[in-house]
Amino acid sequence: MSDQQTSQAVYIASVVGTYWVVSISMVYLNKILMSNEGISIPAPLFVTWYQCVVTVFICWIAGLCGQRAQKNAAASPQYSAVSVSENGESVPTNPPKPSFFAQFPKAEYGLGTAKKIFPLSLVFVGMITFNNLCLKWVEVSFYNVARSLTIVFNVFFSRIFLGIPTSCKTLVCLGIVIAGFLMGSHGELNFSLLGTLAGVMS
Repeated sequence: MSDQQTSQAVYIASVVGTYWVVSISMVYLNKILMSNEGISIPAPLFVTWYQCVVTVFICWIAGLCGQRAQKNAAASPQYSAVSVSENGESVPTNPPKPSFFAQFPKAEYGLGTAKKIFPLSLVFVGMITFNNLCLKWVEVSFYNVARSLTIVFNVFFSRIFLGIPTSCKTLVCLGIVIAGFLMGSHGELNFSLLGTLAGVMS
């Protein structure tokens, strides 16, 4: 494996690992905000609104950093260093990697674009809201079980509204998911029908 492939594999592994850490941390943090006595906030919609505002702020800051990184990359001289081997031959080295923030575009707001994606925004806010409600009513251990039927409804609505055919292998996989959901529900001590429905709706 070359150095470039190794660095790419390390980069992908770091991205996946960061996603795991952030995702699991957010689940536990939302659980504390929703159901911990003395700390919880009995306002799921406010928590959802605040999380969306923080997300917009982070995207705006990342866009500013990305714009500055792109300007710096354009102003810097475009050349690659050359090293000399033992035989006296010149060997070009890899050019410097662009900044991490260079991948983020500038955050802009367009009224026409906002109108087009407004239904999708409502779906996204509803997903986060039902996620928080699910965490409020069920235990963290049952959270992913309660949300496991989401994939079943994705396939169902894709068939109904988009006309996408469903293969037999997909149906078998969905059967395994449903069986796992039933087994997890049967073994849950603090089963909540409202929490399960919220997980499905998310």
